[in-house]
Amino acid sequence: MVDILSSALQLEAAPGIVLHVQRFRPTTPCAPILLVHGLVEDGRIFYSQSGKGLAPWLAQLGYDVFVPDLRGRGQSTPSLQPGMQITQQQLITEDMPALFDLIEREYPGKPFFAATHSWGGVWLASALIRQPHYLPRIAGMVHFGCKRVIYQRSLRKRIMIDLLWGKVAGLLGRIKGFIPARSLGAGSADESCALHRDNLAWMNGGEWRDLEDGFDYALALDALHWPPGLYLAGKHDLYLGHVDDVKAFARELGNHDAQIVLLEKGTGCSRDYGHNDMLTHANARDDHFPLVRSWLLQHSN
Repeated sequence: MVDILSSALQLEAAPGIVLHVQRFRPTTPCAPILLVHGLVEDGRIFYSQSGKGLAPWLAQLGYDVFVPDLRGRGQSTPSLQPGMQITQQQLITEDMPALFDLIEREYPGKPFFAATHSWGGVWLASALIRQPHYLPRIAGMVHFGCKRVIYQRSLRKRIMIDLLWGKVAGLLGRIKGFIPARSLGAGSADESCALHRDNLAWMNGGEWRDLEDGFDYALALDALHWPPGLYLAGKHDLYLGHVDDVKAFARELGNHDAQIVLLEKGTGCSRDYGHNDMLTHANARDDHFPLVRSWLLQHSN
């Protein structure tokens, strides 16, 4: 067993905004990797109190792992309050660059990997498109259940996304001043009404364009050379990260080295994985985490 030091860092992303970053560092790290959570969750999707999860698993392999709680959630300060407006633009232009700069300070000039879950993949990609000077530092990205647009039109999607997340959550947000995702059983972290609005605009098929200043991410992406990516989709992920929507996200990122893997029973997996359990299930470390390891090694300098 490799000795792992787990420590908490405090990172200022903007005046008055301090991100909690949990770091898992082996004695002799081989490379840094940034793990970015998605909507209605925080960094704990990547690690548990008992030391399980992707983050400590990667640290055991020798990676120096940085796991932030983005603003307004987890142990970051200030915590989400009624009426607090957190937008995607703030995460894309302030939180993400602050994290990139943190890794640059720790590993000057050295490439690093990133892994994301769900909507975190959209935030990471958007940040790199908008601030492309960081792109040469990215050795590769691993995306767990990441999509930008939900194209599925199943009954379950209409109930859970269109009705519950779109209409009911929006109504409660107007009443409470924030989206009570935890009370709704929609996630482990509540959301800002502004972030909820931004998410719906993109997820329902809106142009990949900033809602505040009109920055055109799709147009800017055309001029960029995109890093390699591993895209994992669960067979039982029926609407939050359906394999067809994961493929569409990979295509939207343009011509690049993209490997798409469906996590289903009988193809190296012990079960059909869903949206969250592809990271949290005990069998993940034996089923597909080794695939992640092989992919990272393949793309290491």
